[in-house]
Amino acid sequence: MQYMHDAWPSAGGGSWLRPRTEAKGAVRYLDTIRERWWIVAITVVLAVGAAAVYVGVAHTRYQAEADVLVTPVAGNESATYGLGLITESNDPTQTVSTAARLISTHAVAAEAKRRLKLSGTPDGLLGDVKVEPIAQSSLVAVTAERGSAEEAARLANGFAAAAIEVATSQLHAAIQARLPGLRERLNALPAGEQSGPGTLGEHLSALEALAVSPDPTLRVASEATVPTSPSSPKKKLALIAGLIAGLILGVGAAFSSQALDPRLRREEQLRELFRLPLLARIPDVPTARAQGPVVPAHLSPAASEAFRTMRATITATAGEHVRSILITSSSEGEGKSSISINLAESFALAGRRTLLIEGDLRRPTIARALDLHPSGGIGGVLVNDIAMEDAILTTDAYGHNLGFLLVERGTAALADQLSLPTARKLVDEAEALADIVVIDSPPLTQVIDALPIAQEVDAVVIVARLGASRLNRLEALGELLAQGGVKPTGLVIVGAEYVANAYYGASAAMESSAA
Repeated sequence: MQYMHDAWPSAGGGSWLRPRTEAKGAVRYLDTIRERWWIVAITVVLAVGAAAVYVGVAHTRYQAEADVLVTPVAGNESATYGLGLITESNDPTQTVSTAARLISTHAVAAEAKRRLKLSGTPDGLLGDVKVEPIAQSSLVAVTAERGSAEEAARLANGFAAAAIEVATSQLHAAIQARLPGLRERLNALPAGEQSGPGTLGEHLSALEALAVSPDPTLRVASEATVPTSPSSPKKKLALIAGLIAGLILGVGAAFSSQALDPRLRREEQLRELFRLPLLARIPDVPTARAQGPVVPAHLSPAASEAFRTMRATITATAGEHVRSILITSSSEGEGKSSISINLAESFALAGRRTLLIEGDLRRPTIARALDLHPSGGIGGVLVNDIAMEDAILTTDAYGHNLGFLLVERGTAALADQLSLPTARKLVDEAEALADIVVIDSPPLTQVIDALPIAQEVDAVVIVARLGASRLNRLEALGELLAQGGVKPTGLVIVGAEYVANAYYGASAAMESSAA
């Protein structure tokens, strides 16, 4: 009976437990996305659909650009001083930025509205025009946006022309205000001092020339042309943006879903928790949860072969001398009772005298699943009201090689009878009556009743169901067993990703984890 504990003296140390790690790099991320691909797919479809709706309902807009060249005058030019012309500075970019601000004014917008005979307000017109300096150049870009390509080009050209017109009008007004005073001063000078280089006459002549010329610091460098395609909405760009946004949001949603629902999704997650061999992969039976444990008559051929594989791998892993096996799990509904029933039946079919003991004393399910009605059972055995051999039931359906020691009436008080001495006696008596004893244990993380039995049997098997078992509870189960000095023999996965083919593939299920 103590074979397993002798074989693994380090069981109490929990060397078979792996510390939980999140470090699996890109493989982990890809697995998460693969498991929740439908979340990513739905998010992408919704995002692309939203982009398509936007493209369908958005108003078509066109942009056209006219460029204005800025040619500042020298700052020491006395003739133009104080006229409001754009002058040179130590920072050329500042000069162009100043010109851009002068162009995008309410006065310019009002002039453009008048010239182009547009409706609306000047401020509204400014909302359709963007004036920005072109980096590392002396150009200012006047970009107009309209619902018509022709209107966009017309507005850009009209706004640029209006800017020069307003600047010219302001210049002429400043010159006209200055000319009368200059002429009066010139007339007061002697005739010999009225003309010549650097004289007041030369200064007056320069201003009179400017008074009939456009603003010399601004001119249209290139007129806007009619755009051939709309600036918005950009259909391809919008759909691509929707696709990228959907992928990003979908991947984020997939990882959020994993964080909120940390259930077992793949075998590798078990290997991250335990250094234990995988004994078998059992196909899922859809009716298992709704109708209780699945009996052998309802198994598929693949499931039956999986239990033969489990029988062989337990014997190979635990040794030929294994006599007692406890089946447990981290939570209810993971299939441990189905595993217990069908594993016991598999041993019985192999010619071994097998005893199936129902160890879940609080919520028994096996008697109902097998349609048995014990008048005496494990409860009577524990309180010494009946001998074990008298409490064992056999049926014609399963033959005399398979006996059942069932719970006649589940109560919490009955579970209190399972102390370590009682568990040792129970296992000893069962091994004396059968070649193989299979014990269906309650989930140890929920009730601790069966831990004394786990400390006495030869082999402990942990059952986990893909999509149902929670990783934190599996981890808690491992820590509980390690603290009790128990090293499980291996793991069984229900709802497996794949099942070894009958006859030729059975050996593929016998795997050992890395040391």
